[in-house]
Parts: sequence; C-alpha cells; structure tokens
Amino acid sequence: MVKLIDGDQIFGTLWEIYLEAFSPAERRSRKDLLGNMELDNYYFNGIQFKDKNCGLVGYWVFEEFVYIEYLAMKSSNRGSGAGSKFLEFFIEKFKDRTIILEVEHPVTNIQKRRVNFYKRNGFFYNKGSFIQPQYNEDIKEEVELNIMSYPAKMDKEKLEKTKEILFERVY
Repeated sequence: MVKLIDGDQIFGTLWEIYLEAFSPAERRSRKDLLGNMELDNYYFNGIQFKDKNCGLVGYWVFEEFVYIEYLAMKSSNRGSGAGSKFLEFFIEKFKDRTIILEVEHPVTNIQKRRVNFYKRNGFFYNKGSFIQPQYNEDIKEEVELNIMSYPAKMDKEKLEKTKEILFERVY
C-alpha cells in the first residue's frame, strides 16, 4: 500500500533523497523549496510503500493539470515496484485530471529507461523539447526536457499551452 507523508514532518530525510536524485541544475534551493511548500497548490511529500519511507514527490495542482515536478525513489528502493505502485496511486488520486511530468531528452541509457518506465505506467511522450529555465543562476548547465502526459498524448496546441503555464507559474 502507498501513502503520502507530509513533507514538513520528514523534510530532512526528503532533502537527502532530493540531493541524491537530482542534479544541481534540476534542483531548487532549500529556501525556494520550503517557500513553495507554503503555497496552497504545491505539495512536497514523502512516499511510503509497505510502511517504509521510500521516496519523494513534489507536485503542483493547477486548474488545467497536475504537474509532477519531482519524483524520486531512494536508491535502495529502485526496482522494487514502489515507483509503479506510487504512479498507480497518484493516477487514482487525480483520476479525472491530466497529469504531466518532464523527462530529460532520452540520450543516455538511464534517460531512456526513465522514459520507458513512465510509458509502461501509462504516460505518453510528447515531442517538442525545450531547455529548462534555470532554478539557480550560478549553475549554467542546460537541461533539455520533454513533457510526458497521462492519460493521453497532447496535440501541439495543448503542449504549447502547457509549456506556457509551466514557464509562468513554476519557473
């Protein structure tokens, strides 16, 4: 069984997973992340699977869609089925909503495996990459991203509108 744990309760543990899972170019500062957690439409939660804290999810709830900004499992829980069970839980939680997430343009084996993981869990890969705006002005690394969506692939118009919303409200 999957449960979400309030991020305020276990922030230190989640921060460690966050630092391990995401490159500096993909991360917000601790201050910015804590600031987002004060917003009414942002959630940063621990993921509990079989009564063990195994990962984290950071997501935004907008009128138009739900956006998973961060999803990571502890390295010791990768391959355990926890990620798939979490997505099943999350999709059920937001069953009447479009869910989107971003993935790096699949060049490396890890990036390709990540895209395939989301595809196996019902997400659609939408072509039309973009460079992620910088979270931290001191880090100049460019991250090329694509949007994946559930329950359907996006047409060009919806994809562009989604990017516009992300650039206005998230970045």
